[in-house]
Amino acid sequence: STDISTLIHNAQSICSDQNKRLWINDYWQDAIDAKCFGVHLGQEDLYKCVHNHGIQALRGANLALGISTHSYAELSVALGIQPSYISLGPVYNTSSKNVNFDPQGLETVCKWRELIPEDVPLVVIGGISNVERVKECRRAGAECVAVIGAITKAEDVNVAVDSLNDAMDV
Repeated sequence: STDISTLIHNAQSICSDQNKRLWINDYWQDAIDAKCFGVHLGQEDLYKCVHNHGIQALRGANLALGISTHSYAELSVALGIQPSYISLGPVYNTSSKNVNFDPQGLETVCKWRELIPEDVPLVVIGGISNVERVKECRRAGAECVAVIGAITKAEDVNVAVDSLNDAMDV
């Protein structure tokens, strides 16, 4: 079987050939080795990364870093690290992943946008299942939305992607 490191290296090779940026979720050491564009870390993996001097390693390798947040305490930690972006979720109820957090809602999206420096994008995730929800998140202050079901459950993926992209222009 192919290990994660090999998969990451192969994916980076494909992305590099296509002049695309590859973000890796959690596997920061492999992302550094493969010279990927960036890494996204959830809170548990962030702790491991910090404990193993990974933030310095990521900065030394010039990789972008995104960090998940679900509470004010987590946001405080993320702000101290000064990542490339901060994510918040779930905004709405979600069925794509079992999460241990209640939906944050649009009010929290607005509050996060106020607390995060303007030059740090806010990415929202969780239950953003249609164009109207994308527009609501944009109006609340999110620069980016992450979706799963809005695409995977669409009858026509290309139409769904185009509609979601158009909704970002609110």
